[in-house]
Amino acid sequence: MEVFIHAATQMAILCALVACGFIARKKGMMNNEFDSKLSTLVMTFCCPAMILDSVLANQNIPGPEVILPIFGYSFIIYLFAVVFSYVFVRFIYRGVKLTSRGVYAFTMAFGNVGFIGFAVINSLFGSDAVLLAAVFNIPYNVFLFSIGMMFISRTGKAEKSKSRKTEIKAISKCFISPVMIASYIAVILALLQVSDSGPIGTAVGMLGDATVPVAMLITGSSLAKLPAREMLNDGWSYLTTFMRLVGMPLIVFFLFGFIIPDKEILAIIVVLTATPAATVGTMMCVSYGGDLKTMTRCTFLTTVLSLATIPLMALLVM
Repeated sequence: MEVFIHAATQMAILCALVACGFIARKKGMMNNEFDSKLSTLVMTFCCPAMILDSVLANQNIPGPEVILPIFGYSFIIYLFAVVFSYVFVRFIYRGVKLTSRGVYAFTMAFGNVGFIGFAVINSLFGSDAVLLAAVFNIPYNVFLFSIGMMFISRTGKAEKSKSRKTEIKAISKCFISPVMIASYIAVILALLQVSDSGPIGTAVGMLGDATVPVAMLITGSSLAKLPAREMLNDGWSYLTTFMRLVGMPLIVFFLFGFIIPDKEILAIIVVLTATPAATVGTMMCVSYGGDLKTMTRCTFLTTVLSLATIPLMALLVM
């Protein structure tokens, strides 16, 4: 019962932030231009700071003998997730426009690890487990802000008009974006056992803390633009939600359980995989011209329904 209560609390916090964004849009305090600029600000400063803070804020960073295996598990699992999501959407979602396919693949592959995942892990396994989750989160960020960004930015018009050279150039920019540079630095800091609780670390932490609430405000603002009927009447979004919350964690549990000997680490990974759609997907859609309507719908559905599915996945692996 404690697991269900904690998960419900985290969902309530997210919903409250979304509601604030929803009200702000209805009251005219947020609009498309404001959302776009705010998203760019977060992707340039706040999100990179959050990534660095996942290492700098840890005073007891695990040694390389723990970090490297978890890093390897994460890399393999997210490589599998992006390939599986891409193939699944390509062959199952026939007839769906390319903009929506990219969002569906993004939703399946990437969960909201940084907020809901860490909070639930701390409740179930303790603070030491959060350190392991932070290490697992580093390759997640690498894939999220490279392959994930490619999923989001795909459009039918762009697919037809862009030359191969232009596409390669656009992809290469993803690997030198602020969030990717922060991911590279975070990996190095973790291996070197570098943490910082001083002024620099505190400033980075404060800036990173703005990521989740601002992302949820933007999500709420985006929700306010959509008729209620459009949030609930898309069958593909329900299939995607099922795959995000149930399908992917079960696949990870049964497939990778054979190669991960430590049952606690496996449990942590499965719980992280069971989180709802990554909230930065909304900001990516605003910043890079993705299908914002579909992304908002998937974020809404996965966030609401994860209230029940996260505790169930946790009970399965514990």
